[in-house]
Formats: sequence, C-alpha cells, structure tokens
Amino acid sequence: MPKVSVIIPVYNGQEFIAATLETVFSQTFTDFEVIVVNDGSTDETVAVLQNFREKITLMENSHRGPGSSRNLGLQASSGSLIAFLDADDLWLPQKLDRQVAVANLHPEFGIITTDMSRFDASGITERSSGALKGTMRSGYVLEEILLDNWIWTSCAMVRRECFEKVGNFDDQSIAIGRDDWNMWVRIAVHYPVFYLNEILVHYRVHARSFSHQDHDKLLAGWLAELDRLEESVPQLRARHELMEEARFRRCWSTGWDSLRALHIRGAQDKLRLALRYSPYDAKTWVALGAAYLPTPILRSLRSISKAAVRATRSIHS
Repeated sequence: MPKVSVIIPVYNGQEFIAATLETVFSQTFTDFEVIVVNDGSTDETVAVLQNFREKITLMENSHRGPGSSRNLGLQASSGSLIAFLDADDLWLPQKLDRQVAVANLHPEFGIITTDMSRFDASGITERSSGALKGTMRSGYVLEEILLDNWIWTSCAMVRRECFEKVGNFDDQSIAIGRDDWNMWVRIAVHYPVFYLNEILVHYRVHARSFSHQDHDKLLAGWLAELDRLEESVPQLRARHELMEEARFRRCWSTGWDSLRALHIRGAQDKLRLALRYSPYDAKTWVALGAAYLPTPILRSLRSISKAAVRATRSIHS
C-alpha cells in the first residue's frame, strides 16, 4: 500500500498533462500511486495519457467537474496521505519528500501545504505567493483561509482521516470552481494546517486557468459558496460576523480589481455591494468615489501608480 495517493483531474489537458505527470515521476519520494481522472475530455488527452499507462490508474468521469473527479480518485486511492495536483501545474522534485517528512513529524496537522510561484509562457511571473500575501502561518487558520484562501490545490497534501471526518468534495461547487476551497475550510474547522514556507509548486497561468475567469462569475460563485458554508457548517453558522467580513472582502477585492482594470461599471457595482456588508469602510468609499472619476483621469492615475511600482522595484533590485 503506497504512502501517498496523487489525484489529478483532467479535462482537455492534452497541452500540459504530460509535463505535469513528468514532474510527479521525477519526485525524490517514490512511495506513491497516481490516479488520473479524465473528466470527459474531447481532445487528445486520453491518447497522451496512454504514454503513462503503466504508471497511472486512469479513471473516467462524465464531465462533472473537478470536485466529482477528485471524489472518484479518493474512492480508488489507498494512501494515508492524499496529494492533489491540477493537470496544468508542475511540482518541484522534493515536493512530496518535504511534505511527507512534515506529516510524519506532526501527525496532528490535517493539511500540509506549501508556497508556490506562478509562471506563463514567458517564464516565472511571480516568484512567491507567500511573499505577496504575507499571511500564511501554521496552526488553526480557519479565519485566514475563509477570508483569503492561500491553500492552492496543487500545493495541498491531506490526511485521509480528514475526508472520513468532513466528507467528500462538494460536487455542487463545480460551476464556480471552488470545491477545493470549500474542502479546506471544512477541514480547517477541525484540524490545524501546516504551512511549509518553500516554493515547491509552479502554478501555470494561461487563458483557461481559474485566475482568468470572469470577475462577475467569480464573485457570484464566492458569495454563493459562503452562503452554502454558513448553512451547512454549524461552527460557521455561529460566526455570522466572520462570514459577513468574508463577503465584504470578496466584494472589495473584485471591485478593486475591476477598478484597476478600468471596468468602471463593474467596479461601481461590486464596491456598492461591499458597502452593504461593511457600510463604514473608508477605503471602499474612497474607491467608489474614484470609480466615478472620468476614465482619462483614472487611466492617468493607473499609469502613475504603475510607474511608481516599477521605480520601487528597481531601487530594491
């Protein structure tokens, strides 16, 4: 029986899945099984996977989303530790080794996660997610994950007992792609999380990646998911003020992103919605006022801001 089960859902991943799997089979830790769940791909994904047929367990799903596919993988897995990997991301060679060592030393932690960097076709675009957020810590971190999720799916290793306690991934989250965050929150209600402050994952940014989805749909999905969590988890239902803060932060962040992108109407709508959850927040009022400035002025302010950021980076480089 392997120590670790690696679960990889894939849908139309012919372009990236081979490179992803190569990083799994290049791990310095080798006591693992790999379960790939093809979620109804219509491209050449299955043909590409045939090259790895002797190294993987290949399962089929009927395009029901990553949550459903992860559940199928969990049912077929046998490891005491479950590592998740998206079909377009890459692991560094010591990723599993470092996490298993932590899991062995600290059996109380339900999730062991790591830092990651982003990259695209031009190379590394962000060297450390942790350096940008600066909020990661080990322990009982339910509030931090609820307010600003920093557990990336391809970074997460989870003890099997966690799923026995909280259940499977939520299949109803597939339309908004938040089945992973829903799971981390549910686990964090009961277990501490260990944050391994090392970049052990490279997150691929491309046209179909989650970070490029429509902001309106993303926000609607986050708010719906918060409603579902509050309804279904008694520990969260008892903390309504925390849930309202989470809703405010989602509205604020997407509103601010829309303003920076000069999506003016969207920014106005999202910032007004943020004020429904936190009516006296000064920065939201300031941002909302800015959203009513003429677009040429906003464009000039954005250019000045970008120039200041570049200058600051040049000074510190």
